[in-house]
Amino acid sequence: MAAESDDRTQDRQIADILIEDIVEWRILPGAWIREREIAERFNVSHAPVREAFRHVANIGLINVVPWRGAHVIEVHRHTVNEVFEMWKAMFGVVCRLAATTLTEPQLAELRILIAEYAELVTQTDNTFEHLAASNRVGAFIARHSGAGLAKDMLDRIALFARWQHHVIAQEYFSIEAGKESAELYRDLLAAFVARDPDSADRRARALLRFLQVKTAAPLEDYLRRQSEAVTPPGKVKT
Repeated sequence: MAAESDDRTQDRQIADILIEDIVEWRILPGAWIREREIAERFNVSHAPVREAFRHVANIGLINVVPWRGAHVIEVHRHTVNEVFEMWKAMFGVVCRLAATTLTEPQLAELRILIAEYAELVTQTDNTFEHLAASNRVGAFIARHSGAGLAKDMLDRIALFARWQHHVIAQEYFSIEAGKESAELYRDLLAAFVARDPDSADRRARALLRFLQVKTAAPLEDYLRRQSEAVTPPGKVKT
């Protein structure tokens, strides 16, 4: 394994790479990850791989099965809805606190970030670019909210949000949808400028509710395709 310039241990380095591979669907939902294969991939012994699996399992992205390896979690309707409900709750808390903690220079910087997001969504309907830009805005708000615990929880939820976002095929989103989300961000900014925590909380939840609604159709399509893929030919899945 290539040497790293930071202070992470070997098992943490492996865990971080596996997390990114899972979140970006380079390792697909439901796939098995074998300890031996990962040890060979990184040219390490089994011990750090075992610890890496433990780190990834603690986040919730895999289930470790003794003597078999690790099984990547699968996309389920309940899981997706759970992520959105937790995401809305945590982002609401963060924005409620940010309404009273953001300084005027930070508000000016946030205004620029939101303007950049609004410009991006007029240039492309690439939903992954939209999500990445949106996450940068959300991360800025969380970083300056003074809500350390909520931010840590939000960061973990954001991993699952990125992971499940892969169910969205390109045709489900449009530039118009991007423009609508940009307008919701402007509404949120207005609540910050007004120093109104209740409004910031509501508008934060509304922003994520919009994405939740937009995710519903592609999620059902994805689940249908997965169901058809595992149904034997000639069988009717009940």
